[in-house]
Amino acid sequence: MRPIVYPETIELIVREYEATDAVRAAEVDWWLAEGLPFSVVIERVGRADLFGKRHPHQRRLSTSALEAGTAALHAISDKLKNAPDFYELWKLVQSAYRPIYGLGELAVYDVAERLRYRLRLESAHLIYLHAGARVGARRLAGGRLKRESAWGILRHEVPAGVRHLCTHEIEDILCIYKDELLLTPQDFRARRTGRPVPSCGSKSETRSIC
Repeated sequence: MRPIVYPETIELIVREYEATDAVRAAEVDWWLAEGLPFSVVIERVGRADLFGKRHPHQRRLSTSALEAGTAALHAISDKLKNAPDFYELWKLVQSAYRPIYGLGELAVYDVAERLRYRLRLESAHLIYLHAGARVGARRLAGGRLKRESAWGILRHEVPAGVRHLCTHEIEDILCIYKDELLLTPQDFRARRTGRPVPSCGSKSETRSIC
């Protein structure tokens, strides 16, 4: 049985999320690296280098793991540039990272997500799930996901109030607001009083099980 999802809560979540559009746009420009060689994009993405600092998602990863991941991406640079869609891009990154200890499914998704800006790729219908986003999707589904949905769900499976967003933005919301998707509007507002907006990610990286 699916839990109750309050449309007003979803509206509040989307409104809050969209208020950070300018911040996300600046990050997109960084990963896009317009006018710079693709090798620069790989260096930034592989090292989780956001404006010269380690991205919070990868703050617990070892430098050696990130360096190994960067080298693995350089080795398949041509394949990455020629990926026909986001799914193939995601599979390429997953395959490259699989042998590297410490680079789990969040790292795989984040790298594919950051590379896609330069490659102009978009997942049209499938919302990809990693550890954090999967928690949000599972809660919307009533506690469990179908076996085939463990790594991705379709747009019609999320609340109507977020379906106008692109799939990558929906993934972001499932992760950032995983603990608040089922709150009443009153509880959501109460939780926001004097508290910062939550962030996406999990407490620790896990090895990919996809």
